[in-house]
Amino acid sequence: MARRILVTGATGTVGRAVMRNLRQDAQSGGIELLGAARSAEAAERLRQDGLTPVAFDFDLPDTLRPALRGVNSVFLLTGYSVDMLVHAKRVLDAAREAGVEHVVHLGALAAEGTPHAHFAWHQLTERAIQGMGFAWTHLHPNFFMDTVWRGFVHRPDRLVHFVGDRRVSFISSDDMAAVAAAALRDPATHAGHVYPLAVEALTFFELAEVLSGVTGRTVTYRPRPATDLLAIMERQGAERTYAAGLAEGIAEIERGGMPEAHATYDAVERVLGRPAVLWRDFAAARLHHIRG
Repeated sequence: MARRILVTGATGTVGRAVMRNLRQDAQSGGIELLGAARSAEAAERLRQDGLTPVAFDFDLPDTLRPALRGVNSVFLLTGYSVDMLVHAKRVLDAAREAGVEHVVHLGALAAEGTPHAHFAWHQLTERAIQGMGFAWTHLHPNFFMDTVWRGFVHRPDRLVHFVGDRRVSFISSDDMAAVAAAALRDPATHAGHVYPLAVEALTFFELAEVLSGVTGRTVTYRPRPATDLLAIMERQGAERTYAAGLAEGIAEIERGGMPEAHATYDAVERVLGRPAVLWRDFAAARLHHIRG
């Protein structure tokens, strides 16, 4: 019988990329691939991609056990709010009851013992995964290229961020997803591993130079103080407790208090056997997003 894999966040940037990475395995019968869908619209998007949806809502616990029935491996991606803690616990409780063997968790890159909630809550989730007896693989990405790019394409003459002139390291969703898919595909090889995912370290001034070269436009970096971030996130609808924890972490990076924020690692190349995606190629592949 084919192994059954459930991907949470299956219609988001990373989860959808995980689904794409595993689609050929599913089509060949090597695995049975299920994508968590919170709504009828999300389920239809998965079907349009040739993928199989399953009803799944972190806020409706009664949907979790049916979705996890017969599942061998779960890709666990929780939302960015204080609810990530209770959501993770609900899924892990249901997964243990259903006999799930292996959990691949998308966390965040930070030192052990970090006091900042955005990072600490991921670490709590990972301790729960380990303590509950699952085989596990932890993915620790740093700054998402995709998030920066989404802001840039709306104003492709500038970058705005809150880390000052600090160098930080980046990872693309494609590389995150490919590493996650490798772990889900082959738990025996990847169980018990922590993969830090950060492949290129740049200041935002240096990134502006890269984007200028790729786009043929003059791109400037306009730093804003980290003290501005919380109010901005709240105006954008972020939940306050989570937003405050993230803003504290970004302020610590701006002060130079998180040296791991600019660290880079070879995990992508070791797992995938190919070079990681760097900013120049990431941007070049997405130039069609920029109009005019």
